Amino acid sequence: METNNKIEFGDWQTSLDLALQVCKLLKETGVNPKVIIEPTCGKGNFILAALQIFEDIEDVYGIEIYKPYIDELEKGLQQYYIANSNKSKPTIHLYNQSIFKFDFDEIENDLRDREILVLGNLPWVTNSKLGTIGSDNLPTKTNFKNLGGLDAMTGKSNFDIAESICYQLINFLIGKKAHISLLLKNSVVKNILFRQEKFPISISNIQQYNIDAKREFGASVAACLFYCLVDEKYSKCCGIKDFYTRDKLQKYGWVNEKFVSDVESYKDNLFIDGESQLEWRSGIKHDCSKVMELTFDGSKYVNGYGEMVDIEEDLVYPLLKSSDIKEEIISSTKKYVIVTQQSPSDDTQFIRFKYPKTYSYLLSHSKELDNRASRVYKRRPRFCMFGIGEYSFKPYKIAVSGLYKKINFSIITPINNKSVMVDDTCYILGFDTLEEAKMIQELLNTKQVQEFIKSIVFTDAKRVVNKELLMRIDLLKLIEYLSNLEKQEMQQHYKYLKSNIITTQISLF
Repeated sequence: METNNKIEFGDWQTSLDLALQVCKLLKETGVNPKVIIEPTCGKGNFILAALQIFEDIEDVYGIEIYKPYIDELEKGLQQYYIANSNKSKPTIHLYNQSIFKFDFDEIENDLRDREILVLGNLPWVTNSKLGTIGSDNLPTKTNFKNLGGLDAMTGKSNFDIAESICYQLINFLIGKKAHISLLLKNSVVKNILFRQEKFPISISNIQQYNIDAKREFGASVAACLFYCLVDEKYSKCCGIKDFYTRDKLQKYGWVNEKFVSDVESYKDNLFIDGESQLEWRSGIKHDCSKVMELTFDGSKYVNGYGEMVDIEEDLVYPLLKSSDIKEEIISSTKKYVIVTQQSPSDDTQFIRFKYPKTYSYLLSHSKELDNRASRVYKRRPRFCMFGIGEYSFKPYKIAVSGLYKKINFSIITPINNKSVMVDDTCYILGFDTLEEAKMIQELLNTKQVQEFIKSIVFTDAKRVVNKELLMRIDLLKLIEYLSNLEKQEMQQHYKYLKSNIITTQISLF
């Protein structure tokens, strides 16, 4: 396939060896299907593997949008039965169709009262990625995540095609005796489980067997074999095991209406889980780094195109990115950013009259700025930004990166008497004084908070830390817990913090 076609059709072909290992694992757990359904069968290695491992298969249904792969599978099946003429031969039904247009009702009567196994490797691609290459190989558009407002317009509305297919399959299989076993990105399994609290579906015994996607597919992504049983019960937790060794790793899911990454570890620190007294904010978003972000070589600013930039200083602020959030206290930077607003609603026309050189520079790159793809810029002032507000201009900040497994809470101090901005991969708290920032940083760096974060963070996610996670850290509950420790010096220390944190909440936020 051409590259775009491989993306469009989710073309990550599973080796026969891996497909055999999957089928052997399922047989070990007691799965013995009469019917195999492969919703995106490709060249058919899962079908060929199932025929070798399971002895009682009566019917096989393979669905594939790409006709040359159907042809290849037919040849593979002929060769297999020529070489294994003594094997029983199930009825094999192959459909050259998109899974999104396949009518499962046509085969429903044939599946009644028989054990079903849905097996395969679903597309590892998102709906937004397919949109960028102009593909129409998409499910019917629905707001199945039940998002509202801005969330439905931004990155939260993006979803993996595999997630949509999973719901399509589960809805069809409800009321039947069915197992589902699919190779998926870990994020897809997590999303399915996350919805089980508010929008439960009838799946139980949910298991995630982690695989080495780099070794199996050459893909740098966290992936697994997902297994569940479709029945009248529903589970809200998922056990994680190593696919190759079967070793148990951990269990994640819902505990007391809270979504956690490690159920057992979470129980030791769940007293912290609540609502943060301080509001975490995301950093600045502009989606045009080559224009808006600058470096300073000691005498001049240079943009991402290597152009020298001659503009007024007033709208140029120091900038930190996720990779910069490492030290306990940060007081220097190599990058700068042009800040066009102090709040998202500000009119940017003032730049034209007050800062003509800056306006001329932005105008010279208006094509890039006006064509920013995100809908958050539509019907808003020209050259606008997002993730900007009063909090952005606080002199002292605590910042944390959203991208890295190791969680560092760094204090940022002003640079050249200017507040430092962070990009939208970071989250911040703003403070008026360094003492206030140090007080909160000390709390965030306690063993209890660090272990709590580890128990709720998913380190294989694209964005490890997000605002929702940070807003669950209840500092007052932490102070109460620490004040009850036997060590007198700890009691006195945190008694002081408790007497200050309430006043800083009011003065800062």
